[in-house]
Amino acid sequence: MDELLEKNRPAQTVQSTPQPTMHERTPPEVHPTKEEWEELIDYLYTLGYHAEKQTGLMKKASELLAQLPTKAQMDELLKAVKHLEQMAEQAGKQKEKRFSLPRISLPSLEFPRLSPALLLIPVVLFVLWTMWYSLDTLWVSVKTVGGLSG
Repeated sequence: MDELLEKNRPAQTVQSTPQPTMHERTPPEVHPTKEEWEELIDYLYTLGYHAEKQTGLMKKASELLAQLPTKAQMDELLKAVKHLEQMAEQAGKQKEKRFSLPRISLPSLEFPRLSPALLLIPVVLFVLWTMWYSLDTLWVSVKTVGGLSG
């Protein structure tokens, strides 16, 4: 039983070593190599370039913002627009009472009126052509009967 008591007895507290302070924990100083230093300088120049570029863009943006109208100016413009809308609405109502669409006539296809004398022209031409043909036939027959030779 003594053996069991010995095994189950709490372990003796071991004296802990004192914790080092913050200054004692810092590792020794490490300096960058020449290549690392040049790389850091390049990063610094690049950062400066981008900072200048961003500063220029910010100046342009602030200049553009300065050109925008203020809230008071926007309120005045809104009032003017509302007034114009009211005037246009009133003018439209007055015109609606007197407004009418003009009569639209569709184009119609009209033939000119022909006089009866114009209708006789083809008939007269046909008669003249018939007479000319018959005179030719008559002349040929007279020529052969009469013994005239040409």
